[in-house]
Amino acid sequence: MNKRTRAIALSIILFAGLTYLIAWSSVFSVKNIEVNGQPAEVSAASIITKTHITIGEKLARIEPRSIEKNLSELSWVKSVSVKRNWIRGTVVIAMAPRIPLGLYEGKAIDSTGTLFDLPGNTPSGLPTVSAASPALGLQAISLFTALPTDLRDSLISISATNESSISSWQLVTGRKVKVTWGAVSQIELKVSVYRALLALPENKNISSIDLSAPHAPIVK
Repeated sequence: MNKRTRAIALSIILFAGLTYLIAWSSVFSVKNIEVNGQPAEVSAASIITKTHITIGEKLARIEPRSIEKNLSELSWVKSVSVKRNWIRGTVVIAMAPRIPLGLYEGKAIDSTGTLFDLPGNTPSGLPTVSAASPALGLQAISLFTALPTDLRDSLISISATNESSISSWQLVTGRKVKVTWGAVSQIELKVSVYRALLALPENKNISSIDLSAPHAPIVK
């Protein structure tokens, strides 16, 4: 057997051994599965179950992209990555959930306008938004977040028919008052006018305030 033949034979043996080591032996198998970044309401066990990864499974047979695609089907997942640590025998699943800014048509909405199902209980303080589209819903939410805390706390719902016509229902001393804010611009001035109007004795029973033009508000 010449040197070239021996070299080829040795290469075949090494390749076969390496293939067996990676794909068949227990050396490179799953010994642990880590899940991080998921919401508190979602258990690591439920995520692991959805991946179909099992302890003792060969690491070489795990397809990270396939698992990432599978987990991305959960509407609350913004991004996910799956990595294999060959030395430790660990599969690490890192998740980034969508952050809800409000509720739109019975679903949560995030900063990109994506609608999704909340994995747990609805967080307190989220506005209920009514709008012709998720994009307009985000406009309404941007006005909501610009309001002072006490006005956000007294807000019942908020709606937008277009970018220049955003309104909300506020709870004022036990009754509902519709406030037409118009656009998000001049919100500080509009809030000041709103407070001043409510402070007037003659306005104690009003049902609506139009602040679209804050220098010329309309009270009914």
